[in-house]
Amino acid sequence: MKLAITADAHLSEKGDHPERYSALTDILVQLKKDKIDTLIIAGDLFDSGYQDYSNFEELCKANQQIKFHIIPGNHDPGISSKAIVADNISIYTSTAAVEFDGVHFIFIPYMEKTGMGENLAGLESSISRIRWVLIGHGDFYGGLKERNSYEVGTYMPLYRKDLDRLNPWRVFLGHIHKPTNYKNLYYPGSPCGLDINEVGARRYLIFDTSSGIVTPRNVNTEVIYFQEKFVIIPGNDEILKLRMEAEARIKEWNLAKKDTGKARIRISAAGYSSDRDAVLNTLREEFNGYSFFKDEEPDISALKHAGDSRRSAIAEKTTRMIEELEGNFGGDEPELDRVVEAALSVIYSEGTS
Repeated sequence: MKLAITADAHLSEKGDHPERYSALTDILVQLKKDKIDTLIIAGDLFDSGYQDYSNFEELCKANQQIKFHIIPGNHDPGISSKAIVADNISIYTSTAAVEFDGVHFIFIPYMEKTGMGENLAGLESSISRIRWVLIGHGDFYGGLKERNSYEVGTYMPLYRKDLDRLNPWRVFLGHIHKPTNYKNLYYPGSPCGLDINEVGARRYLIFDTSSGIVTPRNVNTEVIYFQEKFVIIPGNDEILKLRMEAEARIKEWNLAKKDTGKARIRISAAGYSSDRDAVLNTLREEFNGYSFFKDEEPDISALKHAGDSRRSAIAEKTTRMIEELEGNFGGDEPELDRVVEAALSVIYSEGTS
């Protein structure tokens, strides 16, 4: 049996964010085409405080062949079978065991001041010898570096020691909006980017209960966000390097030509340049044909002018040395761009001789 998993749709007023409904609708269209009749939504189906469920109910009633299994997330703790009415919806407001094709699923809705491990403790004896799958909503601590940038703090944590002790076959969590995997744990991510901070193509997941294979499927969204920041190193070839880097970043988007019009971009430059005007014009030229988020211009407010050729030579040599370092950048360590920016700041600071 194959079933689909998504999370963090954050549906709100349809007129305000029709793209979020369109993304969910696209998932349903794909499921019907593939004859998949089960969709699990791992929390935050709705935005915080939103309680008009009629548009979602209409969507469910128009797709009667699909069964919706929903756990409430931290943004929608008030949803229940009393609030949302459709025959093909099941909402789990407390920890529940559900079986699909002989595989046991444990659904844990979001609850404050508790962790997923605590809620599983009472089930430990019954799941220790069976193949089971966890569906939850919260933060995983034990290997992932991603955090939900919109919500500071800890949300119903799941720890690596919980996984080692309870040994789930697969784990699917909502809450982190970026599509993320760690071993047998998956965040499907939000099916539609909520704003400019949620970049790149979006996905949902297909889980095969027979093989355990998890397959990502792209969601055809109405908008795709991208952010690019360029750290400029002053030198005679700085503009040429910027052009090459811009072309490489666009290529990394892996954006089909037909989807170019969906892109909403934010572009910025930092570091030091001998010609800030040339940098600005180069960014305009390289990203011509794409729509800037809220009609913004490329932002060069963090780009400083470098008029000292001697310091520029030091900056170029230092940057090469940093890039040649053997080490991991990002995660618990600073990103490479942050390290380069810090080095440039020292080189160009007042008092440097």
